[in-house]
Amino acid sequence: MKRAEASIPLGILQNPTRFMFFTGKGGVGKTTLACAVALQLCQQGHNTLIVSTDPASNLDEMLATPLANSPRPVTNALGLYAMNIDPEDAAEAYRARVLSQLPAASDEAERNTVREQLSGACTTEIAAFDEFAGLLTGDVSAYAHVIFDTAPTGHTLRLLSLPKAWTGFLKDNDRGTSCLGPHSGLKMQEERFQQALSALSDPQHTTIVLVTRPDSNALREAARTSDELQLLGLSNQHLIVNGKFTATSPDDAAARALQSSGEAALQNMPASLKSLPRDDIPLRSFDMVGLDALRNVLGATPSSLSVVQDALDVPDIPNLGTLVDEIAKGGSGLVMVMGKGGVGKTTIAAAIAVGLAQRGHSVHLSTTDPA
Repeated sequence: MKRAEASIPLGILQNPTRFMFFTGKGGVGKTTLACAVALQLCQQGHNTLIVSTDPASNLDEMLATPLANSPRPVTNALGLYAMNIDPEDAAEAYRARVLSQLPAASDEAERNTVREQLSGACTTEIAAFDEFAGLLTGDVSAYAHVIFDTAPTGHTLRLLSLPKAWTGFLKDNDRGTSCLGPHSGLKMQEERFQQALSALSDPQHTTIVLVTRPDSNALREAARTSDELQLLGLSNQHLIVNGKFTATSPDDAAARALQSSGEAALQNMPASLKSLPRDDIPLRSFDMVGLDALRNVLGATPSSLSVVQDALDVPDIPNLGTLVDEIAKGGSGLVMVMGKGGVGKTTIAAAIAVGLAQRGHSVHLSTTDPA
């Protein structure tokens, strides 16, 4: 694959802020675009750190570099560094810091009580934020830019809402404990949280990048995210529409229909998105894994890339109705639908539920997705 000689003139790269957050619905291409922008910044001579806050991060695979909880240089990408914030490792480090702050006279029973308070999911989430806040408020002078590649929308909204929520908690409570630990320890975090919130809200320092597809569902979720971020005081937003398709042959009816569908979705996007500065990224015909591919994501001449496509023998696969018939034979039970963001879990789960209902079964359809 050849390296693209020219790049799309992205608005987000005209006056890039120090911090950038890439967020959006699962499967819209957050990691791909975060990496592509980071590589562009490095190409311009800026040392850049890309950080994943996604518990299911595949950043190391994208960059072909083993990553850890601290920045590591990316092989064959001068000036680019990357790291993963591992929630479990962050929680363990957080517990150790809180325990170290207990009075020396604390007995083992008191310490065990604090350990129990710090054993839940809330602690894991706040610990991940604590790592993230350290990058916003700590010493990152080695990097001109820090890019955050976040988890799908719901997780990210919780992450970004934490400083406001917990500074309010600390202001209104002067005793007791929580899943953050003893109150005396929490007050030590208050200034750090407030600094993080200030950095997030400052348009001179931070840009929230909403990544979406030219698809009505993805655009609606992006609009909801935009509205919720506005309520948090994060109005410094930029929209990137990824995978915009343009038909190359007037005789291809399917291609023309796909282009028309995308254009209609963008034309009818919610008003809150229309008001945002926006960049469009064309749909690419190559796999997005690896530095060569990522450098070409923002290339202006993707047709110059050499793409090898192998013919595939597609087996005769039963349709979804066959699966529903098999599930229905069991009489009753639990069906769990899972997979990578954006692959269609919700669509399949709803289709299975409807299919079972049509076959006379009572069905309870639920979700564990915050978004």
